[in-house]
This record gives sequence, structure tokens and C-alpha cells, in this order.
Amino acid sequence: MDLKQIVEAVLFSSSDPLRISEIAKIADASIQDVENAVEELAREYAARNTAIEIIKIGDRYVMRVKPEYARFVERFVEREFDKATLRTLAVIAVKQPITLSKLAKIRGNKCYDHVKKLKELGFVRAEKKGRSTILTTTKEFAAYFGLEANDPKKIKEALRKYYETSDEMYNI
Repeated sequence: MDLKQIVEAVLFSSSDPLRISEIAKIADASIQDVENAVEELAREYAARNTAIEIIKIGDRYVMRVKPEYARFVERFVEREFDKATLRTLAVIAVKQPITLSKLAKIRGNKCYDHVKKLKELGFVRAEKKGRSTILTTTKEFAAYFGLEANDPKKIKEALRKYYETSDEMYNI
């Protein structure tokens, strides 16, 4: 079997971003060979100008529908985030920098689990300042959601544009 096709199948099937080492273990191949295959696949998808892309988020890779096409398929796919986690992420993105305690007042105690998941995915950074924990989004967050910048004003504008064309509207 062709390693590049195995890597493509693994990326296509996974709802979570994967490390090269994870893909290498699944494919029973070297890390260098898998890294070369992922990079070649990413270039091929970019060159074909399709609605699908392979992107790097931190040290992980994910195959996804490009953000500009996501609204057309969102009702057919299972989300990586449940709605509550996604809403927590939206609050962090729009109100950043935000303290964890203020987020908990807005979203409730369940937000601690959401923040833990978002930190693991690399979408949120938590910095201790005195007795407070300050939350902000990361470059990986911006890249994953197809945003040009991690600036709260630009995030609000992107959300506004998205929801003007979407059937669903959330209050943030």
C-alpha cells in the first residue's frame, strides 16, 4: 500500500488533529516518511484548489473543509466540539483577554472542562497572573477557523459575517 494514501485515509477519518508520531504509529512507518507524505498531501490539496485542506495546528495536522465552505456541510458532520465547548471558545475569543473566574461567571462551572479540552487542542492559552488565570486564543485557533488574525475585533467581525449567512444565531 502507498504510504501517502494511508496517511490521507487516516487524516480523513480522524476528527481530531493528529501528531506525525501518531500517524507514523498507525501506518507503521517512520516519522520522516510520514512527515514527507503529509507535506506532499498538503501541497497537492492546495494546488488542486479544492474545498478540502490539510493544515498544521501547533504540532498536529488535520484535514478539514476550508472555513469558507463549512457552512454548507456543517449539518452533515459531527462537530469536534459540542455546542457548549464551542460557545465557551466563542466567549474567550470575543472577550479576550478574560480571566477564568469571569468566564466561569458567564458560562458556569462546566467551562473548566471546556477550557481543559481547548488547551489540549492548542486553541486557548492560560497564563497565571497572581491568583488569576488569563485566557486568550492562540495562532492555532485563528488558523483552524480561517481567521487572518487573533484580534478580538477581527474575530467579532468574522463571527458577524458568518452568522449573517447562517441559519443559527448565538448570543455572545
